[in-house]
This record gives sequence, structure tokens and C-alpha cells, in this order.
Amino acid sequence: MKKLFMILLMALSLQMCAPDVKLDYNVTKSENYKISERKMKKNSLQVKEAFEEDQNKFKDKVKELATKVIDEQIKSSYQTGEDAINIQVAKQMAVRMIEKGIEYQKSKVEEIKFFSDKEAQISQKVKVLDNSKIQKLQNEPMLFGLVAKKLNYKDVNEMISKMQEMNKNEAFSKIMNGIADVMDDEMKKEENYTQISSTVNMEKINGKWQIKDLNEQIKNIEIIFSNLSQAFKK
Repeated sequence: MKKLFMILLMALSLQMCAPDVKLDYNVTKSENYKISERKMKKNSLQVKEAFEEDQNKFKDKVKELATKVIDEQIKSSYQTGEDAINIQVAKQMAVRMIEKGIEYQKSKVEEIKFFSDKEAQISQKVKVLDNSKIQKLQNEPMLFGLVAKKLNYKDVNEMISKMQEMNKNEAFSKIMNGIADVMDDEMKKEENYTQISSTVNMEKINGKWQIKDLNEQIKNIEIIFSNLSQAFKK
């Protein structure tokens, strides 16, 4: 469970025209760049749209890589054929948590600054999970206490007793769903998040704006998850 939680945190941390256009962010430029304010605002919409598209590509890649590591980790934990259902349930739970984490982790563009017709920089505020606020999810006794409460049991002992009366797959599925619900509840709480500021460089290539060095960033993420996967095998 701790390894799955580490994968989840890794996935979430990687993570990034009318005449008078009304924008919810500031648009600025360097002193040496000559452009009309109207055109600059119009161009900023193209930059923002391209940024959001590339951001989604990046998130999808993180989800894909995290899911792969989860799959490998779960399969290594359950070797017999009778555990096939448990493997699928655990995988679904972990993937669901990644999807929820991405859903709750929001970003807001604060400013787009142009340096030329082909260079711009986005400043944004990103709402990310504060690891110090959700450490309890890595404490198994505390986590299972929350799960017992979520499943309407008096305490962990009662939950274990009732689970022993169920067949193995039913009990496992119920526990996994309980863990997923508890983690979902924690990710909904605003107090478990912190805001960070970040900047993203954009460039225009062949008439299309894109995040600068996006492919290189994706390769770096692939290396990180590959190293994580190898570490889990030791």
C-alpha cells in the first residue's frame, strides 16, 4: 500500500476574439518587443490554448507511466491465478486515485508575457497536495481506522472480524473501495492543498505554440518512473 501511495504522490507532483477581449489573466511584453495590445491579447489566447493542450498531454503521459508501474507492482504482489480479481481491483483503485488527484490538482494562468512573435512565458498558480497534510494516509493503522469509519464499522477490529466472514475477493474489494473513498475524501479537502507559483516557457514552431522542450520533459518523467519501478523490484 505504501508503494502505491508513493506512486500516487509521484504522479501528482509531476505534474503544470472580439475587439476588446476580456481575459482573466494579465498580458505583458518585454520592452523591446513591438506589438499592439489588441494583437497581443489575441495571441495570448492561442498561447493559453496550446499550453492547456500540452498540459493535458503531459498529464496523460504521467497517468500512463504511473499506471504501468502500478500494474507491475501489483502483479509482483499476487502471483497465483486465484488472485486475478484482486489484482484488477487494486489496479482500478490506484488508477482511480491518480485520476482523482489530477482532477483536483488545479492550475490558473496569472500572466502571459511575450518576448517576441515566437517566445512567451506563462506564470501560473498551481494547487498541489501538501504531503505534510496527508502523511496519515501512509500510516496504515490510521488509514485503516479511517476506512473502518468510512465503511460504518465501530473500529478496525470489528471491520476485520466482519471481513473474515466474507470470501476473500469480496473482502479485498470492499477494503480497496474503502481506501479509495477515504483518499478521495482527503483530496477534496482544501486544507490539504498548498499553492505554488511556476513559470512555463512557450515557443512557436511551424506556426503553432507549444511548451518548450515538452518532449524532453516527458523523457525525464519516463526516466523517473523507470527508476521508481526498478527501485520497487529490489
